[in-house]
Amino acid sequence: MNLAGTPQLDFAEIARLVNTNYGVEVWGEIEELNERDGQRVLKCNILDGKPLIVRLCVPIRRYERVLSDTGALLRLSRGGFPVPHLRLTVKGERIFQWQTGCWAYVLDYIEGEQPEMDLPTLNYLAGLLAEIHDLVHTTAEYPALVNWLEELPVSIERAERSSLHPQWGKIAREVADNLRSLPDLSVLPLGLIHTDVHEGNMLRTSDGELFLIDWEDAGLGEMVFDMALVLGWNCVWPKNTFISLFGSRLPDRYDFDEEYSCAFLRAYQKVRKLGEQEVNLLGAAIRFVMGWFAARDIEREIISPGISDGLAITNWAIMRSVTPLWERKLAQWAVETAG
Repeated sequence: MNLAGTPQLDFAEIARLVNTNYGVEVWGEIEELNERDGQRVLKCNILDGKPLIVRLCVPIRRYERVLSDTGALLRLSRGGFPVPHLRLTVKGERIFQWQTGCWAYVLDYIEGEQPEMDLPTLNYLAGLLAEIHDLVHTTAEYPALVNWLEELPVSIERAERSSLHPQWGKIAREVADNLRSLPDLSVLPLGLIHTDVHEGNMLRTSDGELFLIDWEDAGLGEMVFDMALVLGWNCVWPKNTFISLFGSRLPDRYDFDEEYSCAFLRAYQKVRKLGEQEVNLLGAAIRFVMGWFAARDIEREIISPGISDGLAITNWAIMRSVTPLWERKLAQWAVETAG
């Protein structure tokens, strides 16, 4: 393994494993498309077929977790949803072992481009999320939990550690205080959620079809959290106030755009109406997910400067923008768009 604890790649061995497990013949060079937290995403060309994506997981990504990821993909693709198609091995299994204790799975490659999050795309995404959220609601229907809220104490500790840093301390302290002040979000209803919804995880094909990709953290979780990500990342505009950090001037406050926010909420609720608790806690859910990502990104930036400073500031700024006034306004818009 390398210093990061990620197994070294032997492309010839990867090709052999794909050939053996999927009954195909890999040809040409294997291309590494992405690496995040040790996870590797490879593209393989095969004879007499379309390219394949091979997702290699690290040892900390345990067998049960990888089964959960692929279980969501299999259920959605079989249901006709626009997600990457999961390939089963020749034995009919969803995953295979690529090194001892390391699991992998294979998807059909989707040729496409990242879309702009304009109103038509936002409306489509809202309806798609609502349909996916409404598929399952109990562990009897889908056994794998996201357990995002269980990480709340971890996120608070992460932010508190970062608050000791000379440059990030003030921001990290604000993140910790925000996370500590949240109301009880465990009352929110559960459904199948993606957990990382943004245009970077969407692909538009040449024929106009829109796919939602990167389902590696999917599972049964609070449905409003998916909505909170879209509202926080795609339905805001920066205010004319800035923070100077590391030579850059970045927004430290955002306003929610009424047209985009209401369009998203209206399109979502045409498929699935929000419950009273979801409406009332919509703003708190945005504070939670943005604070969670901010705590993670600040710690990453302290460990490896230059890797995620912009993300850390953006998530912090959106988190702190959800004032009590905006929480009331978001709830009001949710009620007004319910139809």
